[in-house]
Amino acid sequence: MYNPVNGKPDRMHVGARVLDMHNWIEIDKFYNEDISLKRKLLQERRDRVFVSTPEGDAGSIEVLDELLAYLPNRYPNEWSAPISVDHQLHPLEAASLLVQEDLCLMTQRGQDWVLTAGSICFPSRWDPRDKIGKSLLGIHEPVPHYVEKIGVATQSLFDKMSVDRPMWRVNWTIMDTPDLHQPVPVRRADSINVTKENLPDHLYFRRERQTLRKFPKSGDILFTIRTYTNTLAQAALDFPEFRANLGKTLGGATPEMIDYKGWVSIMNDMQEWSASAL
Repeated sequence: MYNPVNGKPDRMHVGARVLDMHNWIEIDKFYNEDISLKRKLLQERRDRVFVSTPEGDAGSIEVLDELLAYLPNRYPNEWSAPISVDHQLHPLEAASLLVQEDLCLMTQRGQDWVLTAGSICFPSRWDPRDKIGKSLLGIHEPVPHYVEKIGVATQSLFDKMSVDRPMWRVNWTIMDTPDLHQPVPVRRADSINVTKENLPDHLYFRRERQTLRKFPKSGDILFTIRTYTNTLAQAALDFPEFRANLGKTLGGATPEMIDYKGWVSIMNDMQEWSASAL
């Protein structure tokens, strides 16, 4: 599901499209497994995966109420109304235990959009504690080229978003582990134990389906992140064009992005693997 590797040179772009609200939330066969992992992380490491400020309380309540209405209508076989939740939990935490998506709530503060609450159990090597209370620019500060490439476009997307026009986009990377919970910054090249021979089965194609939806009462924007991952070998089976396209796409990555992604030691091998499919 979702293959943004199309053979065009890798470039940073927003790439947002209008979302069909019927498909706002996605559920698959890993639902119970993912929710169990979320529950475990929220019980054992709550301070590392859940962050909030009072500014985000109103929007969080609105998100939970919307999910309680949406899920039984969209997935009647999985949920029957009313859905029972633990109201002793923060409303965004309770909401996050209903869906496989991570949830990030952005609140407008002056000219900035600020992260005011987040349940982020499956981050792609970033720590939610470093992001809470920060603006879009502050959140993306470590990302190479963000400011000059998509900083203005991202700000504009948030500023212009309307309640009746939700959006979605796909982000992707290659990692050396299938683990969904990845809070530690990218490991350096010499710690990746991948060889040319085992590469297809030991590197993972990780995709994030991200949605943005503005809520009418609070005016907050909910940013959801649904993560999918499988080996390069499986991705090549799922998407026949994936292997041949991967090297072409990687060829457009800048040295700064290659370093940021942790691809330094595996870049040549990935491109060779891709080229051998041509």
